[in-house]
Amino acid sequence: MIIGKNFFINEMPKTGTSFLRNYFKKYKNVTITKHHDTIEHNKEKKLLKKKYRIGTIRSPYTWYLSFWKWSCLKKKHSPLYNDLTSRRIKIRRLKFNSKLFDYLFNQITKNTNEIESLFKNVNSKKNFNKFLQILLDHKYRHYISSDFSFTQNQELGYMTHFFFYQNVLRKYYEKFFLPNQNFSKLIKKIDSNIFTNYYFKTESLDKDLKLFLKKNKIKLKEFKHLDKNSTNINLDEDYKSFFLQKNLKLIEKKENYLFKKFKYKKISNKIKK
Repeated sequence: MIIGKNFFINEMPKTGTSFLRNYFKKYKNVTITKHHDTIEHNKEKKLLKKKYRIGTIRSPYTWYLSFWKWSCLKKKHSPLYNDLTSRRIKIRRLKFNSKLFDYLFNQITKNTNEIESLFKNVNSKKNFNKFLQILLDHKYRHYISSDFSFTQNQELGYMTHFFFYQNVLRKYYEKFFLPNQNFSKLIKKIDSNIFTNYYFKTESLDKDLKLFLKKNKIKLKEFKHLDKNSTNINLDEDYKSFFLQKNLKLIEKKENYLFKKFKYKKISNKIKK
């Protein structure tokens, strides 16, 4: 998290936050805490009283591709890689899971070697699309050794889950673990409790940052020689070719909330099958 006098930046993974952290290191009155921590980890700082409560966001398509590519390179240094390739029994979460047997069975029997193989070739479209299926198809939900595995709504996407984890207080995020809730009503309720009120988009990060600095009357520092991507991953210009048609549609369905909220255009109907 990046914390200034009257602002803070909540860092969602793979949205350009390495660039932001490197940039704000130039300011003496800015505090930089652990990467990707949340407001819950910094309760004593009274962050909710700050004027600008900034979140970061990215197109769901490139977010998934970037997260997978990064995980291919980082392996066990990637939380997502560890969540998928490890067998874990999260005792504190079991009480929320209405399908306890399914969770335990999948954790014990999942083929970790096969899942690990999906992260061996950073240029493999086949592996990437298998990875998407595991992450987004609800029948594989219990393969994931994280809180997402215990969320109850089939309509909830991994990225949307991550967004709310970063941008609402824990007491609201916990509602995803409760069974028998109407998803549309649940999303509206949790959305109404988002504490961030300003956003940087990865696609226009330089522009958004400069606009914020000018608006907040913060002197602009030099942008040169800053590492914008800690893993130096260059996504293909035609990144769409990485996705199977069915997975484009699956992302659009599961992340519909983010597409609407941040006005990202859906492309599945424009791609030739």
